[in-house]
Amino acid sequence: MLGFLVDGAPAASFELRYKGALGPRRSRLKAPVKQFQLYCLADRKASTLDFVVEEQGPGQWPWPERFGRVKLDPQGQPVGATRIRVLYNHEGLLYPQTLQQPIFEYVGKLKAGNSWEQGRTRYAVTGEQKKLDRPCWRVEMKGANGPLGTVWVERDTGIVVALSRRVIMGQGDEFVLSLELASLNGIEGSQLAAVKKPLMRLLQVQQQLKRKPQQTRPELSTAQIAVVQKAILQLKKDSESTPLAQLTQAIVADVRGQSKRVSSVDGLAAQFVGKPAPPFRLATINRKTVDSKSLAGKIVVLHFWSYKGDKLVEPYGQVGYLDFLHGKRRRLGVEVIGVAVNPALGNPQQSRAAVRSIKKLREFMNLDYTVATDPGKVLATFGDPRKIDAKLPLWVVIDADGKVVHYKVGFYRIKADEGLRQLDELLIRLIRQRRKKQDKKSG
Repeated sequence: MLGFLVDGAPAASFELRYKGALGPRRSRLKAPVKQFQLYCLADRKASTLDFVVEEQGPGQWPWPERFGRVKLDPQGQPVGATRIRVLYNHEGLLYPQTLQQPIFEYVGKLKAGNSWEQGRTRYAVTGEQKKLDRPCWRVEMKGANGPLGTVWVERDTGIVVALSRRVIMGQGDEFVLSLELASLNGIEGSQLAAVKKPLMRLLQVQQQLKRKPQQTRPELSTAQIAVVQKAILQLKKDSESTPLAQLTQAIVADVRGQSKRVSSVDGLAAQFVGKPAPPFRLATINRKTVDSKSLAGKIVVLHFWSYKGDKLVEPYGQVGYLDFLHGKRRRLGVEVIGVAVNPALGNPQQSRAAVRSIKKLREFMNLDYTVATDPGKVLATFGDPRKIDAKLPLWVVIDADGKVVHYKVGFYRIKADEGLRQLDELLIRLIRQRRKKQDKKSG
């Protein structure tokens, strides 16, 4: 990181606070405006940018994704994959938007009339201009389809003072992302140590959670909750009277709620696992019927989910893994039933549209397993997790003897090269058990 000045003197570390907004470029686009605040702690000696983002409006990162550390090389270029981002929900889809790095990454190129290309973006220094009463270089950005926006960089420090950038989301909808520097202050000694202590603890917890990059789902596993609970008391104490206090409060509230949810889900699972599965009868989208009697003797996977074709929101890809699993195991006595849960299916005036949406997803994913419909009655017999503030999907595995042997609420944590490994391992055990019983009967 270059040697920046704060109030005319070199600063080893300094705090930057920004305020920003992300909203439609034209008033005729009926979309809400997101407001956000960005806090950064820049450490010149360590060449790091620690950050925390607070968001208000459509779409918000879960708390583990609202902070992080960007490592910089000696020229101020980011090293690694971590970036500062906000999240915007536009028409039901989530769009991560990368924010401009507070320390301009091309400080060495800031000369009047200079221009350069980085990836698909062309930068041009068009002159000097005061912004927020700070002498700045005005840098214009252009892409293949025209102007992208402007960034104002303070001449003496290389710090980004303001930004206005065009953003495209949805079906070519134009938005504007703006950012303004609210404060810039040097920080050292005990004050710096007081901020770094909870930051380091947060980064340690973030690493231990092992979440996928840009994870948009807030749910934590039992093991992840335990990691946070172990650190939360000390984190709460360390973050008092620091810029991290608000984030810590959000973590405390979230973990408390998630702990309650996990406990409730465990209690719900205990009501079914090891006991005979409730009898059920379902209508498929092909106007056929599937029920517990016709599936007797098979290993059955019931996958209760929304199965909505519009919008196709991640992680619908898990449905693809389920279809792959069905293709591998169906000849061995495994039957997968996707149960599309939608209250509209019980309303004659809305049911046709609901079925069309389900068919759209099935065709989009090219699903081969049976997809049935349920307005919620069958789900209720298996325990609707939404009644305990949990979310679908619900996965229920019934063995060949008709007993529930697996009950999972939520999505599996998967790796692209492994798919639904946990579920597949369970099915393999059940297939072997079924085969042994058949061999004994035939022997």
